[in-house]
Amino acid sequence: MSLINQMLRDLESRNTTNNAPSALQQNIHVTQAPSSKMPLLIWSLLAIVATGGTYWAYQYGKTLAKTPPVIVADNIKRDPSPVAPFEQVLAAPNAVTNAAAPKAEQKPPENITTPPVPVTQPAPATKKAPTVQPAPVVQSTSTAPAVQPSPPTQPAPAAEVVASPVKNRPITPNPSTTTQTTAKQRADTLYRQAENNFENPSAIVYKLEQAINLDPRHLKARLLLAKTLHNQGQTDKTAEFLDQSLALFPDNLQFINARAQLFLQQKNPNGALRTLQRIDLTNSSNETYLSLLAATYQQLQSFTNAANVYQKLVSVNPEKAENWLGFALAQEKLDNPKLALEAYQQALSKNTLKPSVVSYIKQRLNELR
Repeated sequence: MSLINQMLRDLESRNTTNNAPSALQQNIHVTQAPSSKMPLLIWSLLAIVATGGTYWAYQYGKTLAKTPPVIVADNIKRDPSPVAPFEQVLAAPNAVTNAAAPKAEQKPPENITTPPVPVTQPAPATKKAPTVQPAPVVQSTSTAPAVQPSPPTQPAPAAEVVASPVKNRPITPNPSTTTQTTAKQRADTLYRQAENNFENPSAIVYKLEQAINLDPRHLKARLLLAKTLHNQGQTDKTAEFLDQSLALFPDNLQFINARAQLFLQQKNPNGALRTLQRIDLTNSSNETYLSLLAATYQQLQSFTNAANVYQKLVSVNPEKAENWLGFALAQEKLDNPKLALEAYQQALSKNTLKPSVVSYIKQRLNELR
């Protein structure tokens, strides 16, 4: 083995001395080979990076070009505010569709250009803006003609949401109103029962009193009770009840006439005159009031006033014999026999007086002739 090794070393030493230029060239070629491959590798990597960057830039630019219309359309579709103002929606819930047509026909100003929506605009702002403040409603109407969205079918739910509480809100009855209505109904029922009762006066009075307790201003019940008490001969109770009624209805002519008539029956003309003078109907055509006023003046021996009122009564109802009789008595007291004679004759011609009154008139006619 050592001999072989020695031979190999000798051969190597020869090759080193004899072939020096070829070895140098081999060494040069060995060192130049790596330097020629590296730029190719680097350029390949750069080409790959450039291709990938170009493709990414193309995709990114395509995304940017598509994003603004989608955002605008999405903002318009999600805008819950109605096209019409809220005042019109509240006044007429069905006016949303009618107000949408004029809004769609409006043209944007020529000098105003709609700016593109930036990509970085946050979506939550467009959703909250219509509910927090009404400014986004103007933006939606200004951008609507440019994008031309579908007919406003989505604002309708907003109008229904606003208007439905107004339509379907339950009306709570007022307890006091319900109680008063119930009391009036019960009072009317008791009054009708008393009005249709012709046999038991005590039951009539009881029912009328109950009706008045439920409704103190029940006028018909008060009038019927005063008449019933008077027919029963309860004069004091009737007078007290009429005074209470006049406190509630001071200008009621029926209560005034009834109270004045009661004063005259009690021989109290001063009370009757005070009651009648609550209202001034001297120049009116109410025959009952004028008859009571004339009789009151006659009891007070104020014959001039009595004659004037009877003359008014004769002109209002010339067919009533009592009017002519009162006028004749007043003229006789004023020493006007001619006028008294004519009035007595007119009273007899009506043929409606009682026999006792007719006998008195004939006696006065014989004395005046």
